[in-house]
Amino acid sequence: MMPRIYLPSRKMTELRTLIFTALLLMLPAAFTAQASGEQANQLPRAEDPSGGETGVPDYELETLAGTTLRLSSLRGRVVLLDFFSATCPHCQRHAPFVAELAKRYRARGLVVVNMCANNPYVDRADVEKYVRDAGIENDVVWTPSELLKLYMTPLPNGLYGVPQAVLFDAAGRVVARFMSWEEKDKPQIEQAIVKQLTK
Repeated sequence: MMPRIYLPSRKMTELRTLIFTALLLMLPAAFTAQASGEQANQLPRAEDPSGGETGVPDYELETLAGTTLRLSSLRGRVVLLDFFSATCPHCQRHAPFVAELAKRYRARGLVVVNMCANNPYVDRADVEKYVRDAGIENDVVWTPSELLKLYMTPLPNGLYGVPQAVLFDAAGRVVARFMSWEEKDKPQIEQAIVKQLTK
């Protein structure tokens, strides 16, 4: 039996997100949405709130801490969007590495945003534990399914898997996508970030 979910009136527009993320409880390592359309290749711009030019609306995202983060505000910085599900064991293993990157390069201009696919009304305790265990100090945001599909890379079977991340340069353009987090991949991931920070 599905748990009862309280939906404040101001959150009714996020019903599709709740349904989408609730499915992650059953399939924590793979998203059930099918790939559709082209991936976004840049961050939104404040002067293009509907996404007519960039293909990405200027989302205002609620953080785990209860504040808001507007995607367009990230332009001008080197940004890593890290997509995860708190119940995904692969995400749990890679999260401390991403948290350490965020701390190590914050002073040099890196912004890491952890893009949470979980349901904020059902999975908050799981996400809070995930953040504590990984030592995450940067923003963690609840992410609408449309935004997940815009930025994430689908697997060959059309499903979306986590963890994965997208790296943007200071101009807001995608410069790298990371889908493998094995130990052998970590030096290349860090090198790609440092390369953008030294430009």
